[in-house]
Amino acid sequence: MPPGIAIRTRILAALGQPEAQLALAKIQSGPRASIEAIQLIAAAARAGLPEAQARLGLCYLNGHGVPANQAEARHWLERAADAGDATAQTELASLALRGVSGLYERGPFSDAEPSAPDHHLAAELARRAAKTGSAEAQALLAYILNVAPSTADGPGEADALYQQSAATGWPLGQLGHAMTLLKRATPEAAREAMALLTEAAASGLPTAHFLLGALAESGAVGAVEPRSAVTHYRAGAARGHTGSKIRLGLALMTGRGTARDVEEAETWLRRAAQDGDVTAAAILGDFHASPDRRPPNLGEAAIWYRRAADLGHGGAAHALARAIAAGAEGHPDPREVAAWLQAAVERGETAAWRDIGLAVARAGNGNQPMWDDWLYRMIREGRAEGGYYAGIRAHDKPGGRAGEIEARRHYLWAASHGMIEAMAAGAEMLLNGRGGPADPDLARALFEYAAKRGHAGAHFALGVMAGNEPDRAAAHFRQAADLGHPRAMIMVESAAA
Repeated sequence: MPPGIAIRTRILAALGQPEAQLALAKIQSGPRASIEAIQLIAAAARAGLPEAQARLGLCYLNGHGVPANQAEARHWLERAADAGDATAQTELASLALRGVSGLYERGPFSDAEPSAPDHHLAAELARRAAKTGSAEAQALLAYILNVAPSTADGPGEADALYQQSAATGWPLGQLGHAMTLLKRATPEAAREAMALLTEAAASGLPTAHFLLGALAESGAVGAVEPRSAVTHYRAGAARGHTGSKIRLGLALMTGRGTARDVEEAETWLRRAAQDGDVTAAAILGDFHASPDRRPPNLGEAAIWYRRAADLGHGGAAHALARAIAAGAEGHPDPREVAAWLQAAVERGETAAWRDIGLAVARAGNGNQPMWDDWLYRMIREGRAEGGYYAGIRAHDKPGGRAGEIEARRHYLWAASHGMIEAMAAGAEMLLNGRGGPADPDLARALFEYAAKRGHAGAHFALGVMAGNEPDRAAAHFRQAADLGHPRAMIMVESAAA
Protein backbone atom coordinates (compact mmCIF):
# COMPACT_ATOMS: atom_id res chain seq x y z
CA MET A 1 0.00 0.00 0.00
CA PRO A 2 1.45 3.44 -0.94
CA PRO A 3 2.63 5.45 2.11
CA GLY A 4 0.06 8.20 1.52
CA ILE A 5 -2.81 5.74 1.53
CA ALA A 6 -1.45 3.98 4.64
CA ILE A 7 -1.24 7.31 6.51
CA ARG A 8 -4.73 8.26 5.43
CA THR A 9 -6.02 4.85 6.59
CA ARG A 10 -4.40 5.32 9.99
CA ILE A 11 -5.95 8.77 10.36
CA LEU A 12 -9.41 7.51 9.44
CA ALA A 13 -9.00 4.55 11.77
CA ALA A 14 -8.02 6.89 14.59
CA LEU A 15 -11.19 8.84 13.87
CA GLY A 16 -13.20 5.66 14.39
CA GLN A 17 -14.18 4.88 10.78
CA PRO A 18 -14.95 1.10 10.79
CA GLU A 19 -13.83 0.44 7.20
CA ALA A 20 -10.47 2.10 7.87
CA GLN A 21 -10.07 0.20 11.16
CA LEU A 22 -10.62 -3.07 9.35
CA ALA A 23 -8.30 -2.10 6.48
CA LEU A 24 -5.56 -1.16 8.95
CA ALA A 25 -6.07 -4.42 10.86
CA LYS A 26 -5.60 -6.35 7.61
CA ILE A 27 -2.29 -4.59 7.05
CA GLN A 28 -1.08 -5.36 10.57
CA SER A 29 -2.46 -8.82 11.26
CA GLY A 30 -0.38 -11.01 8.94
CA PRO A 31 -0.84 -14.77 9.35
CA ARG A 32 -1.95 -14.42 12.97
CA ALA A 33 -3.82 -11.48 14.38
CA SER A 34 -1.79 -9.12 16.57
CA ILE A 35 -3.22 -7.49 19.69
CA GLU A 36 -3.50 -4.12 17.93
CA ALA A 37 -5.13 -5.71 14.90
CA ILE A 38 -7.67 -7.52 17.08
CA GLN A 39 -8.50 -4.26 18.84
CA LEU A 40 -9.12 -2.60 15.47
CA ILE A 41 -11.25 -5.51 14.23
CA ALA A 42 -13.24 -5.49 17.47
CA ALA A 43 -13.85 -1.74 17.20
CA ALA A 44 -15.07 -2.11 13.62
CA ALA A 45 -17.24 -5.08 14.63
CA ARG A 46 -18.85 -3.15 17.48
CA ALA A 47 -19.53 -0.34 15.02
CA GLY A 48 -21.59 -2.81 12.98
CA LEU A 49 -19.29 -3.67 10.05
CA PRO A 50 -20.31 -7.23 8.97
CA GLU A 51 -16.91 -8.20 7.54
CA ALA A 52 -15.23 -7.18 10.80
CA GLN A 53 -17.82 -9.10 12.81
CA ALA A 54 -17.12 -12.20 10.71
CA ARG A 55 -13.36 -11.81 11.18
CA LEU A 56 -13.73 -11.32 14.92
CA GLY A 57 -15.97 -14.40 15.15
CA LEU A 58 -13.36 -16.49 13.33
CA CYS A 59 -10.62 -15.19 15.62
CA TYR A 60 -12.61 -16.31 18.67
CA LEU A 61 -13.52 -19.61 17.02
CA ASN A 62 -9.91 -20.51 16.14
CA GLY A 63 -8.12 -18.76 19.00
CA HIS A 64 -6.22 -16.38 16.70
CA GLY A 65 -5.00 -13.37 18.66
CA VAL A 66 -7.53 -14.02 21.43
CA PRO A 67 -8.36 -16.97 23.68
CA ALA A 68 -10.74 -19.36 21.93
CA ASN A 69 -14.30 -18.59 23.04
CA GLN A 70 -17.12 -20.35 21.24
CA ALA A 71 -19.85 -18.20 22.76
CA GLU A 72 -18.18 -15.00 21.49
CA ALA A 73 -17.49 -16.70 18.16
CA ARG A 74 -21.14 -17.57 17.72
CA HIS A 75 -22.28 -14.09 18.77
CA TRP A 76 -20.18 -12.28 16.16
CA LEU A 77 -20.65 -14.84 13.39
CA GLU A 78 -24.42 -14.72 13.81
CA ARG A 79 -24.44 -10.92 13.73
CA ALA A 80 -22.37 -10.93 10.55
CA ALA A 81 -24.48 -13.67 8.96
CA ASP A 82 -27.71 -11.80 9.73
CA ALA A 83 -26.19 -8.77 8.03
CA GLY A 84 -25.53 -10.83 4.89
CA ASP A 85 -21.83 -11.64 5.26
CA ALA A 86 -21.13 -14.73 3.12
CA THR A 87 -18.04 -15.77 5.09
CA ALA A 88 -19.99 -15.87 8.35
CA GLN A 89 -22.91 -17.67 6.74
CA THR A 90 -20.57 -20.28 5.28
CA GLU A 91 -18.77 -20.82 8.57
CA LEU A 92 -22.03 -21.20 10.49
CA ALA A 93 -23.28 -23.62 7.85
CA SER A 94 -20.13 -25.68 8.32
CA LEU A 95 -20.62 -25.67 12.10
CA ALA A 96 -24.25 -26.78 11.74
CA LEU A 97 -23.12 -29.56 9.43
CA ARG A 98 -20.64 -30.75 12.07
CA GLY A 99 -23.39 -30.89 14.68
CA VAL A 100 -22.09 -28.00 16.80
CA SER A 101 -24.89 -27.18 19.19
CA GLY A 102 -26.04 -23.73 20.25
CA LEU A 103 -26.38 -22.05 16.85
CA TYR A 104 -29.07 -19.36 16.98
CA GLU A 105 -29.94 -20.35 20.54
CA ARG A 106 -29.46 -18.51 23.80
CA GLY A 107 -26.56 -19.49 26.02
CA PRO A 108 -23.03 -20.63 25.25
CA PHE A 109 -22.03 -23.43 22.93
CA SER A 110 -22.47 -26.81 24.57
CA ASP A 111 -19.32 -28.43 25.89
CA ALA A 112 -20.87 -31.84 25.26
CA GLU A 113 -20.13 -34.04 22.29
CA PRO A 114 -21.42 -32.69 18.95
CA SER A 115 -25.06 -33.45 18.30
CA ALA A 116 -26.55 -34.69 15.04
CA PRO A 117 -25.86 -32.47 12.03
CA ASP A 118 -28.56 -29.88 11.34
CA HIS A 119 -28.75 -30.25 7.57
CA HIS A 120 -31.64 -27.85 7.12
CA LEU A 121 -29.98 -24.99 9.00
CA ALA A 122 -26.69 -25.73 7.23
CA ALA A 123 -28.41 -25.66 3.82
CA GLU A 124 -30.30 -22.45 4.63
CA LEU A 125 -27.12 -20.62 5.66
CA ALA A 126 -25.02 -21.99 2.78
CA ARG A 127 -27.74 -21.12 0.28
CA ARG A 128 -27.79 -17.50 1.46
CA ALA A 129 -24.01 -17.32 1.05
CA ALA A 130 -24.06 -19.10 -2.31
CA LYS A 131 -26.47 -16.48 -3.69
CA THR A 132 -23.75 -13.87 -3.18
CA GLY A 133 -21.57 -15.79 -5.63
CA SER A 134 -19.29 -17.30 -2.98
CA ALA A 135 -17.55 -20.28 -4.58
CA GLU A 136 -16.80 -21.72 -1.16
CA ALA A 137 -20.46 -21.56 -0.18
CA GLN A 138 -21.56 -23.06 -3.50
CA ALA A 139 -19.29 -26.07 -2.95
CA LEU A 140 -20.45 -26.45 0.66
CA LEU A 141 -24.12 -26.22 -0.29
CA ALA A 142 -23.60 -28.83 -3.03
CA TYR A 143 -22.05 -31.16 -0.47
CA ILE A 144 -24.95 -30.63 1.96
CA LEU A 145 -27.48 -31.33 -0.79
CA ASN A 146 -25.70 -34.59 -1.61
CA VAL A 147 -25.68 -35.86 1.99
CA ALA A 148 -29.22 -34.62 2.68
CA PRO A 149 -31.15 -34.70 -0.64
CA SER A 150 -34.33 -33.50 1.10
CA THR A 151 -32.75 -30.02 1.32
CA ALA A 152 -32.38 -29.68 -2.48
CA ASP A 153 -34.63 -27.47 -4.57
CA GLY A 154 -34.55 -29.92 -7.44
CA PRO A 155 -32.61 -32.74 -9.12
CA GLY A 156 -29.20 -31.74 -10.33
CA GLU A 157 -28.93 -28.69 -8.06
CA ALA A 158 -25.82 -30.00 -6.34
CA ASP A 159 -24.13 -30.79 -9.65
CA ALA A 160 -24.86 -27.29 -10.96
CA LEU A 161 -23.47 -25.70 -7.80
CA TYR A 162 -20.26 -27.72 -7.98
CA GLN A 163 -19.84 -26.72 -11.59
CA GLN A 164 -20.33 -23.02 -10.76
CA SER A 165 -17.82 -23.26 -7.92
CA ALA A 166 -15.31 -25.14 -10.08
CA ALA A 167 -15.56 -22.48 -12.79
CA THR A 168 -14.09 -19.94 -10.37
CA GLY A 169 -11.14 -22.23 -9.59
CA TRP A 170 -12.26 -23.08 -6.06
CA PRO A 171 -10.51 -26.40 -5.21
CA LEU A 172 -13.45 -27.99 -3.37
CA GLY A 173 -15.72 -27.05 -6.25
CA GLN A 174 -13.30 -28.67 -8.67
CA LEU A 175 -13.19 -31.77 -6.49
CA GLY A 176 -16.97 -32.02 -6.23
CA HIS A 177 -17.53 -31.47 -9.96
CA ALA A 178 -14.82 -34.02 -10.75
CA MET A 179 -16.51 -36.62 -8.54
CA THR A 180 -19.82 -35.91 -10.29
CA LEU A 181 -18.14 -36.44 -13.66
CA LEU A 182 -16.55 -39.71 -12.55
CA LYS A 183 -20.00 -41.11 -11.75
CA ARG A 184 -20.85 -40.88 -15.45
CA ALA A 185 -18.22 -43.57 -16.13
CA THR A 186 -17.38 -42.36 -19.64
CA PRO A 187 -13.87 -41.76 -21.01
CA GLU A 188 -14.67 -38.12 -21.81
CA ALA A 189 -16.04 -37.40 -18.35
CA ALA A 190 -13.07 -39.17 -16.75
CA ARG A 191 -10.60 -37.02 -18.71
CA GLU A 192 -12.43 -33.83 -17.72
CA ALA A 193 -12.49 -35.00 -14.11
CA MET A 194 -8.76 -35.71 -14.18
CA ALA A 195 -8.04 -32.17 -15.40
CA LEU A 196 -10.10 -30.71 -12.56
CA LEU A 197 -8.47 -33.00 -10.00
CA THR A 198 -5.02 -32.01 -11.25
CA GLU A 199 -5.85 -28.35 -10.60
CA ALA A 200 -7.30 -29.13 -7.18
CA ALA A 201 -4.25 -31.22 -6.27
CA ALA A 202 -1.96 -28.37 -7.32
CA SER A 203 -3.70 -26.25 -4.67
CA GLY A 204 -2.77 -28.90 -2.08
CA LEU A 205 -6.15 -30.65 -1.70
CA PRO A 206 -5.31 -34.14 -0.38
CA THR A 207 -8.51 -35.84 -1.57
CA ALA A 208 -7.70 -34.75 -5.12
CA HIS A 209 -4.32 -36.45 -4.83
CA PHE A 210 -6.04 -39.59 -3.55
CA LEU A 211 -8.46 -39.71 -6.48
CA LEU A 212 -5.67 -39.06 -8.99
CA GLY A 213 -3.80 -41.95 -7.41
CA ALA A 214 -6.84 -44.21 -7.72
CA LEU A 215 -7.32 -43.22 -11.38
CA ALA A 216 -3.66 -43.91 -12.14
CA GLU A 217 -3.76 -47.24 -10.32
CA SER A 218 -6.93 -48.41 -12.05
CA GLY A 219 -6.08 -47.16 -15.53
CA ALA A 220 -9.49 -45.50 -15.79
CA VAL A 221 -7.91 -42.70 -17.85
CA GLY A 222 -5.30 -44.24 -20.12
CA ALA A 223 -2.68 -46.78 -19.08
CA VAL A 224 -2.22 -48.18 -15.58
CA GLU A 225 0.48 -46.08 -13.90
CA PRO A 226 1.38 -47.51 -10.48
CA ARG A 227 4.35 -45.14 -10.01
CA SER A 228 2.16 -42.10 -10.61
CA ALA A 229 -0.41 -43.57 -8.21
CA VAL A 230 2.21 -43.89 -5.47
CA THR A 231 3.35 -40.30 -6.06
CA HIS A 232 -0.19 -39.02 -5.52
CA TYR A 233 -0.85 -41.31 -2.55
CA ARG A 234 2.32 -40.07 -0.92
CA ALA A 235 1.27 -36.44 -1.47
CA GLY A 236 -2.19 -37.13 -0.03
CA ALA A 237 -0.77 -39.07 2.92
CA ALA A 238 1.68 -36.29 3.73
CA ARG A 239 -1.31 -33.94 3.94
CA GLY A 240 -3.14 -36.23 6.36
CA HIS A 241 -5.53 -38.06 4.02
CA THR A 242 -6.35 -41.41 5.64
CA GLY A 243 -7.24 -43.28 2.46
CA SER A 244 -3.95 -42.18 0.90
CA LYS A 245 -2.06 -43.52 3.91
CA ILE A 246 -3.70 -46.92 3.46
CA ARG A 247 -3.05 -47.09 -0.30
CA LEU A 248 0.54 -45.94 0.17
CA GLY A 249 1.04 -48.53 2.89
CA LEU A 250 -0.30 -51.31 0.68
CA ALA A 251 1.86 -50.19 -2.25
CA LEU A 252 4.96 -50.24 -0.04
CA MET A 253 3.92 -53.59 1.40
CA THR A 254 3.68 -55.21 -2.05
CA GLY A 255 6.25 -53.15 -3.94
CA ARG A 256 3.70 -52.05 -6.51
CA GLY A 257 4.81 -48.78 -8.10
CA THR A 258 7.65 -48.32 -5.62
CA ALA A 259 10.46 -50.20 -3.91
CA ARG A 260 9.11 -52.64 -1.33
CA ASP A 261 9.59 -51.27 2.18
CA VAL A 262 7.71 -53.20 4.85
CA GLU A 263 8.78 -50.93 7.70
CA GLU A 264 7.57 -47.76 5.99
CA ALA A 265 4.40 -49.57 4.94
CA GLU A 266 3.64 -50.43 8.54
CA THR A 267 4.30 -46.81 9.56
CA TRP A 268 1.69 -45.46 7.15
CA LEU A 269 -0.83 -48.14 8.03
CA ARG A 270 -0.35 -47.37 11.72
CA ARG A 271 -0.99 -43.69 11.05
CA ALA A 272 -4.18 -44.55 9.20
CA ALA A 273 -5.29 -46.84 12.02
CA GLN A 274 -4.55 -44.10 14.54
CA ASP A 275 -6.86 -41.87 12.48
CA GLY A 276 -9.57 -44.35 13.45
CA ASP A 277 -9.69 -46.21 10.14
CA VAL A 278 -11.03 -49.71 10.72
CA THR A 279 -9.64 -51.14 7.47
CA ALA A 280 -6.09 -50.07 8.29
CA ALA A 281 -6.32 -51.69 11.72
CA ALA A 282 -7.55 -54.96 10.17
CA ILE A 283 -4.73 -54.89 7.59
CA LEU A 284 -2.18 -54.41 10.37
CA GLY A 285 -3.63 -57.43 12.14
CA ASP A 286 -3.23 -59.52 8.98
CA PHE A 287 0.30 -58.16 8.54
CA HIS A 288 1.43 -59.29 11.98
CA ALA A 289 -0.40 -62.63 11.76
CA SER A 290 0.94 -63.45 8.31
CA PRO A 291 3.02 -66.64 8.03
CA ASP A 292 5.37 -64.63 5.80
CA ARG A 293 6.64 -62.96 8.96
CA ARG A 294 9.38 -64.85 10.75
CA PRO A 295 7.80 -65.58 13.17
CA PRO A 296 4.22 -64.22 13.09
CA ASN A 297 3.43 -61.94 16.03
CA LEU A 298 -0.02 -63.06 17.14
CA GLY A 299 0.04 -60.82 20.20
CA GLU A 300 0.53 -57.68 18.08
CA ALA A 301 -1.97 -58.98 15.53
CA ALA A 302 -4.58 -59.40 18.27
CA ILE A 303 -4.11 -55.78 19.36
CA TRP A 304 -4.96 -54.49 15.89
CA TYR A 305 -7.70 -57.04 15.27
CA ARG A 306 -9.30 -55.99 18.54
CA ARG A 307 -9.17 -52.34 17.56
CA ALA A 308 -10.82 -53.07 14.21
CA ALA A 309 -13.34 -55.45 15.78
CA ASP A 310 -14.30 -52.85 18.37
CA LEU A 311 -15.08 -50.54 15.45
CA GLY A 312 -17.41 -53.11 13.88
CA HIS A 313 -15.19 -54.97 11.39
CA GLY A 314 -16.57 -58.50 10.92
CA GLY A 315 -13.43 -60.04 9.43
CA ALA A 316 -11.33 -58.64 12.27
CA ALA A 317 -13.73 -60.10 14.85
CA HIS A 318 -13.33 -63.50 13.20
CA ALA A 319 -9.54 -63.16 13.05
CA LEU A 320 -9.43 -61.99 16.67
CA ALA A 321 -11.37 -65.06 17.77
CA ARG A 322 -8.87 -67.26 15.96
CA ALA A 323 -5.90 -65.39 17.42
CA ILE A 324 -7.28 -65.68 20.96
CA ALA A 325 -8.00 -69.38 20.45
CA ALA A 326 -4.39 -69.82 19.30
CA GLY A 327 -3.13 -68.30 22.55
CA ALA A 328 -2.29 -64.80 21.33
CA GLU A 329 -3.32 -63.35 24.69
CA GLY A 330 -2.42 -66.24 26.97
CA HIS A 331 -4.71 -69.11 27.93
CA PRO A 332 -7.81 -68.71 25.72
CA ASP A 333 -11.21 -68.06 27.23
CA PRO A 334 -13.75 -70.13 25.22
CA ARG A 335 -16.50 -67.66 26.06
CA GLU A 336 -14.54 -64.73 24.65
CA VAL A 337 -13.75 -66.75 21.54
CA ALA A 338 -17.46 -67.53 21.19
CA ALA A 339 -18.42 -63.88 21.70
CA TRP A 340 -16.13 -62.68 18.92
CA LEU A 341 -17.26 -65.45 16.59
CA GLN A 342 -20.83 -64.42 17.28
CA ALA A 343 -19.92 -60.79 16.53
CA ALA A 344 -18.31 -61.89 13.27
CA VAL A 345 -21.40 -63.81 12.20
CA GLU A 346 -23.73 -60.96 13.16
CA ARG A 347 -21.62 -58.64 10.96
CA GLY A 348 -22.01 -60.90 7.93
CA GLU A 349 -18.73 -62.84 8.16
CA THR A 350 -20.12 -66.19 7.04
CA ALA A 351 -16.68 -67.87 7.18
CA ALA A 352 -16.91 -67.66 10.97
CA TRP A 353 -19.65 -70.30 11.02
CA ARG A 354 -17.09 -73.03 10.36
CA ASP A 355 -14.99 -71.95 13.33
CA ILE A 356 -18.09 -71.91 15.49
CA GLY A 357 -18.79 -75.48 14.45
CA LEU A 358 -15.21 -76.53 15.17
CA ALA A 359 -15.36 -74.86 18.58
CA VAL A 360 -18.58 -76.72 19.32
CA ALA A 361 -17.11 -80.04 18.27
CA ARG A 362 -13.99 -79.50 20.38
CA ALA A 363 -15.95 -78.38 23.42
CA GLY A 364 -17.03 -81.91 24.24
CA ASN A 365 -20.23 -82.49 26.21
CA GLY A 366 -19.57 -80.46 29.31
CA ASN A 367 -22.04 -77.98 30.71
CA GLN A 368 -21.71 -75.46 27.89
CA PRO A 369 -25.23 -74.65 26.68
CA MET A 370 -23.91 -71.77 24.58
CA TRP A 371 -22.42 -74.28 22.14
CA ASP A 372 -25.71 -76.14 21.81
CA ASP A 373 -27.48 -72.84 21.17
CA TRP A 374 -25.10 -72.16 18.30
CA LEU A 375 -25.63 -75.61 16.81
CA TYR A 376 -29.39 -75.27 16.93
CA ARG A 377 -29.18 -71.85 15.34
CA MET A 378 -26.95 -73.16 12.54
CA ILE A 379 -29.31 -76.02 11.86
CA ARG A 380 -32.37 -73.71 11.91
CA GLU A 381 -30.65 -71.50 9.33
CA GLY A 382 -29.99 -74.50 7.11
CA ARG A 383 -26.20 -74.42 7.57
CA ALA A 384 -24.77 -77.84 6.81
CA GLU A 385 -21.86 -77.24 9.18
CA GLY A 386 -24.33 -77.22 12.06
CA GLY A 387 -25.57 -80.70 11.24
CA TYR A 388 -22.07 -82.04 10.74
CA TYR A 389 -20.75 -80.72 14.03
CA ALA A 390 -23.93 -81.78 15.81
CA GLY A 391 -23.14 -85.25 14.50
CA ILE A 392 -19.62 -85.12 15.92
CA ARG A 393 -21.00 -83.90 19.24
CA ALA A 394 -23.63 -86.66 19.33
CA HIS A 395 -20.98 -89.25 18.52
CA ASP A 396 -19.08 -88.24 21.65
CA LYS A 397 -22.09 -88.61 23.93
CA PRO A 398 -22.09 -91.50 26.36
CA GLY A 399 -24.78 -94.09 25.80
CA GLY A 400 -23.65 -95.80 22.62
CA ARG A 401 -26.67 -96.58 20.44
CA ALA A 402 -28.67 -93.42 21.17
CA GLY A 403 -25.69 -91.22 20.34
CA GLU A 404 -25.05 -93.14 17.10
CA ILE A 405 -28.67 -92.75 15.98
CA GLU A 406 -28.53 -89.02 16.59
CA ALA A 407 -25.12 -88.66 14.93
CA ARG A 408 -26.24 -90.56 11.80
CA ARG A 409 -29.36 -88.42 11.50
CA HIS A 410 -27.32 -85.20 11.73
CA TYR A 411 -24.64 -86.39 9.31
CA LEU A 412 -27.20 -87.37 6.68
CA TRP A 413 -29.04 -84.07 7.11
CA ALA A 414 -25.80 -82.16 6.55
CA ALA A 415 -24.96 -84.44 3.61
CA SER A 416 -28.30 -83.61 2.01
CA HIS A 417 -27.26 -79.95 2.23
CA GLY A 418 -24.05 -80.64 0.31
CA MET A 419 -21.38 -80.92 3.03
CA ILE A 420 -18.67 -83.30 1.82
CA GLU A 421 -17.29 -84.16 5.28
CA ALA A 422 -20.80 -85.10 6.42
CA MET A 423 -21.26 -87.31 3.36
CA ALA A 424 -18.13 -89.27 4.22
CA ALA A 425 -19.06 -89.55 7.91
CA GLY A 426 -22.63 -90.57 7.16
CA ALA A 427 -21.50 -93.07 4.51
CA GLU A 428 -19.23 -94.78 7.03
CA MET A 429 -22.17 -95.25 9.41
CA LEU A 430 -24.40 -96.53 6.60
CA LEU A 431 -21.73 -98.96 5.44
CA ASN A 432 -21.21 -100.42 8.92
CA GLY A 433 -24.84 -100.29 10.04
CA ARG A 434 -24.15 -97.93 12.90
CA GLY A 435 -27.06 -95.82 14.14
CA GLY A 436 -29.48 -97.72 11.91
CA PRO A 437 -29.69 -100.45 9.25
CA ALA A 438 -26.76 -100.88 6.87
CA ASP A 439 -27.18 -99.44 3.37
CA PRO A 440 -24.07 -100.22 1.30
CA ASP A 441 -25.51 -98.82 -1.93
CA LEU A 442 -26.22 -95.39 -0.45
CA ALA A 443 -22.87 -95.50 1.35
CA ARG A 444 -21.05 -96.14 -1.94
CA ALA A 445 -22.94 -93.33 -3.68
CA LEU A 446 -22.00 -90.88 -0.95
CA PHE A 447 -18.35 -91.99 -0.91
CA GLU A 448 -18.15 -91.62 -4.70
CA TYR A 449 -19.66 -88.15 -4.60
CA ALA A 450 -17.23 -87.05 -1.86
CA ALA A 451 -14.24 -88.69 -3.61
CA LYS A 452 -14.91 -86.77 -6.83
CA ARG A 453 -14.62 -83.61 -4.75
CA GLY A 454 -11.26 -84.53 -3.30
CA HIS A 455 -12.13 -86.20 0.00
CA ALA A 456 -9.20 -88.44 0.97
CA GLY A 457 -11.19 -90.60 3.39
CA ALA A 458 -13.84 -91.31 0.76
CA HIS A 459 -11.18 -92.52 -1.68
CA PHE A 460 -9.73 -94.78 1.01
CA ALA A 461 -13.16 -96.21 1.82
CA LEU A 462 -13.83 -96.90 -1.87
CA GLY A 463 -10.48 -98.67 -2.04
CA VAL A 464 -11.50 -100.89 0.86
CA MET A 465 -14.92 -101.53 -0.74
CA ALA A 466 -13.32 -102.49 -4.08
CA GLY A 467 -12.66 -105.96 -2.61
CA ASN A 468 -11.73 -108.32 -5.45
CA GLU A 469 -10.89 -105.49 -7.86
CA PRO A 470 -7.23 -104.83 -6.99
CA ASP A 471 -6.56 -102.32 -9.77
CA ARG A 472 -9.57 -100.24 -8.79
CA ALA A 473 -8.66 -100.46 -5.11
CA ALA A 474 -5.06 -99.46 -5.80
CA ALA A 475 -6.19 -96.45 -7.82
CA HIS A 476 -8.36 -95.21 -4.95
CA PHE A 477 -5.58 -95.81 -2.40
CA ARG A 478 -3.12 -93.84 -4.57
CA GLN A 479 -5.55 -90.95 -4.84
CA ALA A 480 -6.16 -91.05 -1.08
CA ALA A 481 -2.39 -91.04 -0.48
CA ASP A 482 -1.93 -88.09 -2.85
CA LEU A 483 -4.54 -86.23 -0.80
CA GLY A 484 -2.63 -86.93 2.43
CA HIS A 485 -4.50 -89.90 3.92
CA PRO A 486 -2.01 -91.41 6.44
CA ARG A 487 -2.98 -95.09 6.12
CA ALA A 488 -3.17 -94.88 2.34
CA MET A 489 0.29 -93.30 2.21
CA ILE A 490 1.73 -96.20 4.24
CA MET A 491 -0.01 -98.76 2.02
CA VAL A 492 1.24 -97.15 -1.21
CA GLU A 493 4.79 -96.88 0.12
CA SER A 494 4.73 -100.52 1.24
CA ALA A 495 3.47 -101.67 -2.15
CA ALA A 496 6.19 -99.69 -3.91
CA ALA A 497 8.89 -101.29 -1.73
